[in-house]
Amino acid sequence: MRFITAPFLISGIMTYYHSWIEGDGAYDIPYRSLLPKQIENLLVGGRCISTSHEALGTTRLSPSCMATGQAAGTAAAMAFQQDITPRDVSIPALQARLREQGAILN
Repeated sequence: MRFITAPFLISGIMTYYHSWIEGDGAYDIPYRSLLPKQIENLLVGGRCISTSHEALGTTRLSPSCMATGQAAGTAAAMAFQQDITPRDVSIPALQARLREQGAILN
């Protein structure tokens, strides 16, 4: 599934339940999965992100954890620098910053 709000793209081979990921084997993780619903000024990464039980199979692996950690850390720095909450970080600006850092987003 493709999300316009996704700061990065994850390549996965198989889900936890041994079913193949459709299409080219890659999927987006939306930025909102790094933002807890009821706690402001907090970002999560790695195994702590919000996912379905099907997606947990690949989002808990090291590459996904590194990608979500990089996105969360970068978003936190941007929020601090702009004196805004992480929820208000511009997704296009976050994507641009991640690209500058060498992240592969598509």
